[in-house]
Amino acid sequence: MKHMKIGILGDTHGNQAGIAAAMKHFTDVDYILHTGDHHDDIGYILQSYGIKVLGVRGNCDWTGATEVIKSFGGKRILLCHGHQYNVKYSLNGIYYKGQEEEADIVVFGHTHVPLYIVENDMILFNPGSTSFPRGGSKRSCGIIEFGKTMLVKHITLE
Repeated sequence: MKHMKIGILGDTHGNQAGIAAAMKHFTDVDYILHTGDHHDDIGYILQSYGIKVLGVRGNCDWTGATEVIKSFGGKRILLCHGHQYNVKYSLNGIYYKGQEEEADIVVFGHTHVPLYIVENDMILFNPGSTSFPRGGSKRSCGIIEFGKTMLVKHITLE
């Protein structure tokens, strides 16, 4: 399997300084996933950094797909913002949606709080927010690397 690295960010809310802080860690990524809330930032990232970006619409957006399913490194990823599954109150809805879609990884945002849990071999991953962290967290993003093994991690931004 070809080595592949994906940068994950979201809840950027038009804050270019937050995006720039994340992009310092994404210099060697093959792709970026954006969890929504400022869908226009997807175009900004593509134009400014020249890296392919796949993103979804958040609750503060008017355009974009609400969900995307894409395979990377042999893993099926469900990308959504999460508000439609009430992720601020429970992970049950997004977990069952991931099961329904046979996702290996569910990537979402909305809470602005980093999360990485594994439930019945399915990863639920929220990169947190590059701009407005909540719940005592710091500004953050994430990376998933596919190779002989898979590495999933959060990155705290300066």
